[in-house]
Amino acid sequence: MVLSLAMFFPVLAQPAEKDMAALASQLDFPATQLSPKKAVTVAVVDDAFLLSHKSINDYIYTNPGEIPGNYVDDDGNGFIDDVHGWDISDADADVSVAKEKRATFYHGTYIAGIITSIFQRLAGTNSSFLRIIPVKTTADNARMTYLTDGYKGLRYAISLNPDIICCAWSGGNVTDEDKALIKQAAKKGIIIVSSAGNFFCEKIDEPGSMPEVLTVAAVDSANRKFSTSNFGMPVDLSVPGKHIYGPYSTADNAFSYFDGTSPSSAITAGCLAALKAAFPDASQADLLSALKCTATPIDSLNPSFSGKLGAGVPDLTKAVEFLQNPDFRYSCFNPKLPEGTVYFSKKTKTLSWNIAPDGDYHGLHLSANSTDYKGKIRVFADDSLRFDGDIAALRKDLFTAGNRFRLELPKKSLPSKGTSFSYSMETIDSTTLYCKGIQYLTGEYGTISDNSGNENYANNCTAQWQITVPEGKHVLIEFDELDTQPNVDFVWIFEGDSTLPENILAKFSGHNPPPHVLSRTNKVLIWFVTDGAVTSKGWKLRYTAVSNN
Repeated sequence: MVLSLAMFFPVLAQPAEKDMAALASQLDFPATQLSPKKAVTVAVVDDAFLLSHKSINDYIYTNPGEIPGNYVDDDGNGFIDDVHGWDISDADADVSVAKEKRATFYHGTYIAGIITSIFQRLAGTNSSFLRIIPVKTTADNARMTYLTDGYKGLRYAISLNPDIICCAWSGGNVTDEDKALIKQAAKKGIIIVSSAGNFFCEKIDEPGSMPEVLTVAAVDSANRKFSTSNFGMPVDLSVPGKHIYGPYSTADNAFSYFDGTSPSSAITAGCLAALKAAFPDASQADLLSALKCTATPIDSLNPSFSGKLGAGVPDLTKAVEFLQNPDFRYSCFNPKLPEGTVYFSKKTKTLSWNIAPDGDYHGLHLSANSTDYKGKIRVFADDSLRFDGDIAALRKDLFTAGNRFRLELPKKSLPSKGTSFSYSMETIDSTTLYCKGIQYLTGEYGTISDNSGNENYANNCTAQWQITVPEGKHVLIEFDELDTQPNVDFVWIFEGDSTLPENILAKFSGHNPPPHVLSRTNKVLIWFVTDGAVTSKGWKLRYTAVSNN
């Protein structure tokens, strides 16, 4: 699980109205509540749940195919007595943890409670219209909150055919079978929401990196990228993720504040649940388009992350209008959106659309949303004609290099019915200017640096060096130079070969060479991460294999 635990203030109270009002202002909630017409199910795949918590106890799903407590798999799905969800890790129906562990394994309760709170704000307090399916994916005896069985839990959730699945986490070992199942779920209309992750970098891990998944980054109250949030082209939306109020599992009436992309994804799942309940006939594509096509672009506020924070911040008022009024989609086009959909109807007079989001880009990816469209289209890039031909030729993705674009439908060859085109801007990756990806080093000694030479290192950089020395030896790290933005651009040192929090040996930033570091094993992972602001000269270190004595 990728989760920020900063800004932690446990309190015993109902969610404060001022906190919900502030969040509503950021997301521009509708002035009046929606009228739910059909119950919606949301599966939450997470660490553990306190089902008695006052924020979620009225919303817990009951499996209609199971008879409680008879120790029989009544519905034949392979899980005995999975009446209120399932504990994948311990293979039982108890999704809670021991009382003394609740303060650590609180995340599932927190995420589920945010979803119910958002649903209440948008669609009222009638709990019969929202069902939460808790799926526990951390073992009772686990010491850390890493979701070792996240994808197994995702498989179980998909088997129940919910409307929405919230995976407020990222990473882990995803198999080809898992990927195929996620694709099948999307084809069935299940919306899977995933967090972008909280490791500062331009990298989106599975499941969020998959195009079938709605991926959410985090912003602060000013709609600027939250410091720890990951970013990149796979991101679909950016949602408030700083100081978000939600239930805390130490008591049935405990609440707390947390940061990160986890609450951002939960807020998104809650919004989708309310929209689905109010517009039950809306397709998966309609719901996602309602959020993305009406979003407020934020690239002008985040110039270092142009095109890497999705369409922007959702505007729920416009999203509702998009779903209520079929003609609204033909007039809501925003040229500043870095990704979106262009809609055409003969009832409208618009025959051309400018696409000009803030920032610099490699180019535009464009595709028609149906293979049945007739007619012609012209695509201009920086005022030069780049494509002039049949719309049918856009059945596959058309890439056009450039920074500003115009789409035109010639009057003499208009489509015969409503037509739509999806587009996304391809971003420029400046993070790999000097170093990128991961390098594997197996010698007994060597030198590593940020590779920028006499220049400053790049903004938004993330790179790793995996050092492996002979078995039975340790790795000694000695810095020759260190000049990075203090407390922002870090050289992390991890024991072993992963960036799990429990593996951290040290992290350094600033202008003075730090002390030596000695590993406990024969493996060390170096990770360099920078933000989008100030850069400096960089760093250089030496590593040496040393014996036990």
